[in-house]
Amino acid sequence: MNTDEIRLKEIHRKGAEGYKNGCRDAENLVPCGDVDFLASLGISSQVLLDYTEDFVRSGDPDCATFVRVAEIRRDYFLKVQKGIPARLIVQEPELPRKTDEWDGIPWLPRIAKKARCFLDGTLCRDVMYGCSGDRAFLRKNLLTLPGFLEQVRDSGGDRAKLVQYVRGA
Repeated sequence: MNTDEIRLKEIHRKGAEGYKNGCRDAENLVPCGDVDFLASLGISSQVLLDYTEDFVRSGDPDCATFVRVAEIRRDYFLKVQKGIPARLIVQEPELPRKTDEWDGIPWLPRIAKKARCFLDGTLCRDVMYGCSGDRAFLRKNLLTLPGFLEQVRDSGGDRAKLVQYVRGA
């Protein structure tokens, strides 16, 4: 287990504890040093709040999922974006609708765009990659949040590759 993984697990624990204790403010959910650490990995405190809120309320996504998704974002942020945060933010109305389909697969255009925006650090604070709708879609298709995020990263924007991945081909 590397030091980032250990620290992300601890931050998730603190975030869940803070949420259980009534904190609903992303910037105050964990100590400032933890917020700064997340930012150094390209992860906003809002992402932590979203993941810990859903974890506390439903047990899903779990800490291991948060850590893996955070590590994928970290690697992309540091290697591809060279640690430089994105300047543009994609707002919710710019995302595909929940009912939009690719090759007869509803939700796929939306989750694919959300995953791409999450990787790029351009997803607005009001939208979560890994929300209950995303998790239901992935469960139905026997996929995981980290696995799908990696596929979006590796597909080079190729829609056919994502369709094929979801269909298990």
